[in-house]
Amino acid sequence: MKPLKLSEIARAVGGQLNNSAMGDAFVRGVSFDTREDVKGKLFVPLQGINADGHKYMEQALQKGAVCTFSQQETDICAIYVDDTKQALMDLAEYYRSLFNVTIVGITGSNGKTSCKDMVASVLSQKFNVVKTLGNFNNEIGLPSSIFNIDEDTEVAVLEMGMNNRWEIHRLSKIARPNVAIITNIGVAHIENLGSREEIFKAKSEITDFLAPDGRVFACGDDDFLPQLDTRGDVTYYGFGTLNTYQPTNHADKGLDGSSYTVALQNEDFVDINLPSPGRHMVLNSLAAVAAGDYMGLSANQIAQGIAGYQSSGMRMDVRDLKGGGKLIVDCYNANPDSMKAALQVLSTAKGRKVAILGDMYELGEETDKMHYGCGEYAAKLGIDVIYCIGEHAQHIFEGADKGGAWSIAHFINKDSFLQSFGGVQAGDTVLLKASRGMKLEEIADKLERE
Repeated sequence: MKPLKLSEIARAVGGQLNNSAMGDAFVRGVSFDTREDVKGKLFVPLQGINADGHKYMEQALQKGAVCTFSQQETDICAIYVDDTKQALMDLAEYYRSLFNVTIVGITGSNGKTSCKDMVASVLSQKFNVVKTLGNFNNEIGLPSSIFNIDEDTEVAVLEMGMNNRWEIHRLSKIARPNVAIITNIGVAHIENLGSREEIFKAKSEITDFLAPDGRVFACGDDDFLPQLDTRGDVTYYGFGTLNTYQPTNHADKGLDGSSYTVALQNEDFVDINLPSPGRHMVLNSLAAVAAGDYMGLSANQIAQGIAGYQSSGMRMDVRDLKGGGKLIVDCYNANPDSMKAALQVLSTAKGRKVAILGDMYELGEETDKMHYGCGEYAAKLGIDVIYCIGEHAQHIFEGADKGGAWSIAHFINKDSFLQSFGGVQAGDTVLLKASRGMKLEEIADKLERE
């Protein structure tokens, strides 16, 4: 982070520094957690459901923090603000304004993190790139990513997530993207928003503060995103023939990924070798191709960026098992669309195909129906063995049973599954897929040890 004076920070957030003698003191970072290194940083005490960060302000300064935001009077060096979270966002918005950096904002119901990593891998072939770490994509995580920008940064690739309307609007105001990418409109968070139409409106908020000369890239295969066409600044990618960036000569190599050719805007062609499996990953790579082409990368640079892509932890992470089989760890998060996409990948594997599927969250009134549909889909694909873990996963079991799956079982939790699980056979391919709260990576650890 570029050093900022406390007086400058106070002005940026509309706050009051309680010790004017400290006005010229610099901070060189922002922290929310006293368990981390806070030396030389500004501490931001956030209020959560179970904790209030104000309790840790003195500890933060004792450990070397220069100053703290505060909503209450204190004797330690503090900048008084009405709302520490809003002050954090205001500071990030100000900090972003200090740099002539190209911001690529990415949102969508599925694939945000994979798309972000893919775009960053491509753009880093030409530019000095900063990207969102993990999925730090909310009103706390995005400012953290903004603060990683420095004088050497040329491009920042930032993921934007949400649970409700107007969250992405606020994130867009902070980031002011030059390029906006929308991957798809699915059913994630439908419990809060009520319909895909409302989800579409929420995701479209990424364009609310798009630069006047900016560009939007969206998946033209999605049934909602073509509505953006009225904007006049949208370019589409996807398998459909009406997309500007469309793969030809597509070859699915199963768990080894895929290859295809795509035309660039200068009428050059680029041959893509994508190391990650799945049709949905082809779409993410097309978004990266489009962004790279728009930002002036050569065909060779784009190809190298895609070939060098590495998945973030627990996202379509294909690992070797000791018995010669494969383990697909895709349990960072889940919704019906991403679960079906993962099952489709599993269906392309050689040998016996084993799906270990867990609960999906935030699906509202459609929870039972959507779990049931995933079970039916798994049966339709001919998955050999289907294990269902969790309360909602009972409906995956029922759907698979109705769909004609011949080897299925339901377990109320991971412990009961692990007590009954006899292990995998040599040559098996095993998929782990569930929402993050299920923590199915604990099963991955066991499988890899055996």
